Amino acid sequence: MTTTGQCLCTAVRFSLAVEPRFFYRCHCSLCRKQTGVGHNLATLVNARDFRWEAGQASISSWVKPGGYRNDFCAQCGSTVPNPLRGSTYVWIPLGLLDEDLNVQCAGDFCVDDAMSWDTQRSASSHHGSVESLGDLVQELRVNGD
Repeated sequence: MTTTGQCLCTAVRFSLAVEPRFFYRCHCSLCRKQTGVGHNLATLVNARDFRWEAGQASISSWVKPGGYRNDFCAQCGSTVPNPLRGSTYVWIPLGLLDEDLNVQCAGDFCVDDAMSWDTQRSASSHHGSVESLGDLVQELRVNGD
């Protein structure tokens, strides 16, 4: 099964050769400001399972000096997937996926940075930041584990 996704204006389109089974919620201030809500919902896929279908030329990027990166469609402003630096993974904003997938929350991260009105939590909550990319990959079972 191919999973597809696109930005709001459909200029940027992509497909996944896998169907993600898990996502995570991040409550840090950067993710909060990126989405305009209390948290972001995202998953990771191996780069080999990701393919741009259209619109790569429409993608702009903003990188914070500390390394935080936000790629977005220059036409509509939607945050779009981006390759995680120094890894073989692509970060996927869950809301861009076209299909209504049966995905489960693997955990909430940075809950100590959450706003008081942001109370949604999974059974697995982490107060600090993600300790390592390897830990997040394991939580999301990206490699089919």
